Amino acid sequence: LADLGPGASSTAEVAGFPGRIVRLGPGVARLAGPQFGASDHMARVVITAMSRHTELRSAMNVRYSPEAIEAAEELGMTAASFSREHEPRDLKAREGSTLSWGVAGALDSSPARPDLVFDTGEKGKEAMIRVLGESPGEVVEKVLALAHRLFPERPG
Repeated sequence: LADLGPGASSTAEVAGFPGRIVRLGPGVARLAGPQFGASDHMARVVITAMSRHTELRSAMNVRYSPEAIEAAEELGMTAASFSREHEPRDLKAREGSTLSWGVAGALDSSPARPDLVFDTGEKGKEAMIRVLGESPGEVVEKVLALAHRLFPERPG
């Protein structure tokens, strides 16, 4: 989960959780509390999203599955996507440029402001869904709605 502070323009000014938030028993666990500059990848997602939709200031990365995209659409969420195979070679060679390129392209090609941006990965790159929102709370609500839709038998 990453959130852009007021007036932020660099990845160091975006708060995020270092490492991953993982499932632990019936709940979740994290390595540490949020810190500025903790998640460079998600910070770039948030900065890119905000450059297209100023109100989108938070994002969370979740595991991709076709079922998750289907659940999001059933919940009325709008999904946008990009394909890593269409990324220009010069960008692919630069560390950290894929997400900005992909998220920008997905947002630009979406007729409506998306709730999530996903890609299905490629060799050496994990498929991911980036859930977007105006605040960390809104992003968490979307992620919990997806989780309840996908796993109705789980408590919480």
